[in-house]
Amino acid sequence: MEGMILKIDRCSKHDGPGLRTVVFLNGCPLRCQWCSTPESQCEKPQLLHIETLCVLCGRCVVSCPEKALQVIPGGIIIDRQRCTFCGKCLQVCLNHAMRASGTSMTLDQVFDIVNRSRPFWTRMAGGLTISGGEVLFQFEFSKALLQKCHRAGINTNIETSCCAPMENVRELLPYLDHVCCDVKHMDDATHKKLTGVSNRQIQENIRMISHEKDLILRYPIIPTCNDSEENIDATAAFIKTLGDKFNRIDLLAYHQMGAVTYRRLGREYALESVPTLSREKMKRVHDRMLAHGIRAVLA
Repeated sequence: MEGMILKIDRCSKHDGPGLRTVVFLNGCPLRCQWCSTPESQCEKPQLLHIETLCVLCGRCVVSCPEKALQVIPGGIIIDRQRCTFCGKCLQVCLNHAMRASGTSMTLDQVFDIVNRSRPFWTRMAGGLTISGGEVLFQFEFSKALLQKCHRAGINTNIETSCCAPMENVRELLPYLDHVCCDVKHMDDATHKKLTGVSNRQIQENIRMISHEKDLILRYPIIPTCNDSEENIDATAAFIKTLGDKFNRIDLLAYHQMGAVTYRRLGREYALESVPTLSREKMKRVHDRMLAHGIRAVLA
């Protein structure tokens, strides 16, 4: 069995309890306007041009059989309609300025990398986290990796949007110790506008998980999108409907770290003019959650 892997981070403190080895998968059904890893949205590898590494030698242009590349002053233009992702430009690039957003790996290859982190976990609790993209988008691969790690005694966690049929989520639960799930917006119509999908199935899945597994919610606070007092209050009200396995909600400040990747993918970043959030504004959101009696953490 093979999966499309965006990257593997062997030393993260921000993707679940303790020190995590994080396997990032390709593919996601959502198109969140603020997505910081747009290269993970497509299930297939995409070509990225890292302009800061490019020496404008033109070798990639000459090597391209589809004539999809062109040198211009200050960079390379990729005609993504022509590009078939044959990989020839990757092979000839002297400075690794041409890159692929994902690579196919077998289940055993990924497990071997995860398993190498065991010595870290003897000193500091941790384990595997599967992230994305969306874990449930590559459901069979995710399930097989969680099963293999669970049987090997490795603590397991997923970071998910919960945008999937409930039966798929339930199938993963026996192999999970923790679940981290995003909440984007409580209003369904607004959620569709911001992410491209409804939040109804997502909320049903979150409610179900909250009775079964240790659950951490994550609320990315996006100015002009979901930072209104009305939405904060609605989020708090939703949390009060959850089961006793709900742990806390992490409040994540908006940033524009993904903006440069949109450019490298030849895409526009919709929130270019939206400012990042100050610590003061984040504290106001935090205090409002606390006033509702919700356990909230400024991440």
